[in-house]
Amino acid sequence: MIKRLSMISVVLLSVSAINISSCQPTGVIDDLGTLGGDFSTGLGINKFGNVTGNSYKGTAGHSGVHAFLYVDGLGMIDVGALPTGDISEGNGVNNNNFVVGGSFVFRTDSIPNAFIANSTLDLTDIGTVDMYSYAWDINDRGQVTGEADAPASTNTHAFLWTRTDGLNDIGTLGGTQSAGRSINENGQIAGESKIRNDSATHAFRYTQGVGMVDLGTLGGKYSSAYGINDSGQVVGESSTGFDNTTKFIFRDLTTSFLGTHAFLWTEGVGMIDLGHLGGGYSIATAINNNGVVVGYSKLMDGTEQPFRWTRGGGIINLNNLLPRGSGWVLNRAYDINDKGQITGGGVHNGKYRAFRLNPAPDPTVKP
Repeated sequence: MIKRLSMISVVLLSVSAINISSCQPTGVIDDLGTLGGDFSTGLGINKFGNVTGNSYKGTAGHSGVHAFLYVDGLGMIDVGALPTGDISEGNGVNNNNFVVGGSFVFRTDSIPNAFIANSTLDLTDIGTVDMYSYAWDINDRGQVTGEADAPASTNTHAFLWTRTDGLNDIGTLGGTQSAGRSINENGQIAGESKIRNDSATHAFRYTQGVGMVDLGTLGGKYSSAYGINDSGQVVGESSTGFDNTTKFIFRDLTTSFLGTHAFLWTEGVGMIDLGHLGGGYSIATAINNNGVVVGYSKLMDGTEQPFRWTRGGGIINLNNLLPRGSGWVLNRAYDINDKGQITGGGVHNGKYRAFRLNPAPDPTVKP
């Protein structure tokens, strides 16, 4: 483990630890700032509104990018990186303020390793099968999901990690590759996997004792799941007829394809199309326990804008929920908590920033 907080931050965390959960966000939308550079984006949010993501520490480039934890009253705190590297990303944060993600380490090459940071931001490398691993999400039980290289193979498999059992391969849908993207409080995992003969990639839901269930598609050969709530509902993206592929890379660099739509999968109902904002492409990145979905979609001009979807209200551009004169143009939404607070990335007065949006409650949603 390695400590990556300044002494000032450690003191602030110690003094504020008891009151973190009682801190309330201010304003309708919050610019979460940066770690010193000119870019940040929010990727995960917990029930207290604490956010993780990544930010440049200085001049923009391909180095000096660190995971962060944002806490009201403390601001953006540098989570740091594993030894020998200076690039990390925080993808998930639980209600105990544990952060997981990936951090590049140098051996013979610079390769990501999954990490977990505890509430005082001590980083632990959770290990690999060979050289590569990446963590995408964590629940309050400390269970982590992600992807890691498979034995004697260049392919990656989804994993479930616990501190007592370590990193366990949860398999595939019959193909050579899989990744776990989100985990709920019951330990169910959502992600994507190659199917038999690697003929397609399909979204899955994994349950211990049951294994992976193929969630199908909206008509094409490709689907991927990015979010799961405690009821086991799953959201993600699916092709509607085009032959699309995906790359196992940072979630905020996922390639967009025309003809791919956001979906909601519910057991007993199956996969439904959530629509889009007019440009033919959408992706659902998260769903909370009230069934509210967030993600992003293309407009007719090809630009990306974030959305919120509810069963009663349908799909709404989040930019339409901003106060007039806010100075924001939001691009992507990545996570939502049960209060309805949303995090993602957008342009604020010309600078790309992580945001936390506190929209007015949707009257169609019963908390």
